[in-house]
Amino acid sequence: MATPLNELARRAHQAGERQVVVAGGTGAYGDLVKKHFYLPFTEATGIEVIATGGGYGEKLAKLKAMTSVGRVEWDVITLSVDSLTPDVTDLLRNLGDCAALPDVAGQGVDGSCLREGVMFDIGGGVLAFDKRSFPAGQAQPENWADFWDVKNFPGPRALPNIGNPWWALIAALEADGVARNALFPLDVDRAFNKLDEIKPYVTVWWKSGDQSQQIFRTREVVMAMLFSGRAFRLRSEGIPLGISWNGAPLDAAFWAVTKGAQHPNAALALLDFIYTRPKAHASFAAESFGSTAQREALDFLPADAKDSSVLQPANWSNIVRVDRDWLAANREKVLQRWSTWIAS
Repeated sequence: MATPLNELARRAHQAGERQVVVAGGTGAYGDLVKKHFYLPFTEATGIEVIATGGGYGEKLAKLKAMTSVGRVEWDVITLSVDSLTPDVTDLLRNLGDCAALPDVAGQGVDGSCLREGVMFDIGGGVLAFDKRSFPAGQAQPENWADFWDVKNFPGPRALPNIGNPWWALIAALEADGVARNALFPLDVDRAFNKLDEIKPYVTVWWKSGDQSQQIFRTREVVMAMLFSGRAFRLRSEGIPLGISWNGAPLDAAFWAVTKGAQHPNAALALLDFIYTRPKAHASFAAESFGSTAQREALDFLPADAKDSSVLQPANWSNIVRVDRDWLAANREKVLQRWSTWIAS
């Protein structure tokens, strides 16, 4: 074990903390996390991980209820980065620059410390295209401007309609020539005007990850914005999918320590631990078709997976992060405007 982790585990034992309760993922995903991280953490530290879980909304509602009565049963909670609004950050421990978690800075990708948590799963809304429609040796779409270019890249498109319209707004603004470092605050009017241009060519507004995969299996579309994990799953099925990270909105989950944690030292030890053991991260990525924020895992990925991994510095640097303050101030009115626009 790394020295920082030894020290964190020692503090937990001194405080009598023999377990840590985590509200994380469930099902097959939860089993993978247990296999690659929870059980090895217990073996390394002697601290048992008690796993519970549920959907993000369900977990947030429960955490708010527990906090209101002063009885928080969870030490660690996993949430989406898009949920980091003021009403949520008030429920979480402020980790500052994560100085208490040296392995985050030492082994995580740039930006792994989120102040109120640390990133775990990372991915994005990638531009995916069918190579049967755009074969090698011919022009292939590389960015959102190409997605909007129906003359040079003809064919039906798909975009998500899953409650995060700022992803489509980001793509629209990039397609309209807005520089990545000038995206926020989003020019919502300009974005919707640009979306008006592509709307006639978007034949599917997908509402689930399963649907987003199926439309490529049936060749209903030639390109789409997809969750990166779904795109890689399609590749594993033999569907020749091209993937571009150029301007992909960040899709990430983070792990945070709750303010009312009964085992805070054990919680910190777990957060630090998930940034160690890069081989385990690579195995987890291969089995989950996702990726984690442990940058050294890239060295242990198969050769054919390295170039397209979000961990590649060239790919990670092309990710677009949603401005948290902007989202907190504009979420509801953008959702309302999107609902009206999509129905018109």
